[in-house]
Amino acid sequence: MRSRYLLLLWLFPLLSVAQVITYDTLSVSTNDKRSIARYQTQRMAEKGTPLDDIRQSNGEREKPLLSFDKSKLRLGANLALSVSKNYTRLGLGPQAGYQFNRYFMAGVGIRYYYSKARTSEYVAKDHLLGANLFGYFYPVSFLTIFMQPEINYIWSGLTRESGTETIYHSGLVPSLIAGAGFRIGRSHITLNYDLIQHADSPHPSGVYLGISAFF
Repeated sequence: MRSRYLLLLWLFPLLSVAQVITYDTLSVSTNDKRSIARYQTQRMAEKGTPLDDIRQSNGEREKPLLSFDKSKLRLGANLALSVSKNYTRLGLGPQAGYQFNRYFMAGVGIRYYYSKARTSEYVAKDHLLGANLFGYFYPVSFLTIFMQPEINYIWSGLTRESGTETIYHSGLVPSLIAGAGFRIGRSHITLNYDLIQHADSPHPSGVYLGISAFF
């Protein structure tokens, strides 16, 4: 009998130490009435605590209004190369765009073009330096609507074949290109038209085909 009492006295401290009290926890939204964070936020707001301090106490960080995502950056270029016996055209136009969302991309670009044309009487040399803004709207994934306002500075010279006389001409030339067509990956094939139709516009006078590619 005594041995049983001694065994119970020996086991009692071990059982009392091994006893663990656990509480079930439930993850709830901060907007839930059961949320402790919501209760703390209300208490702090009642005391006039600034909103930024309340957010920091809850482990929240205020998201910036504007954030830049490098993965949405799109780089491209417009290239021009045409060489024949009486005509030469060279051009380069880097473009940088940003894919704001699945429906809209916009950006800026610059370009330089040089052309030389020869006739039986004259040799014409033209230079163009321009800047533009552009935007692509995608109503559906494979269709696009295109708009590009631009300003170009053109200077040219018209020289007689005899070399006795050269006529120079220069000035600012605005253009407003509108177009629509297909989107293939990050490339676009559109039919474009210059709405301003300036006499010195570097674009064709009617509807013309435009191709752009971004990476």
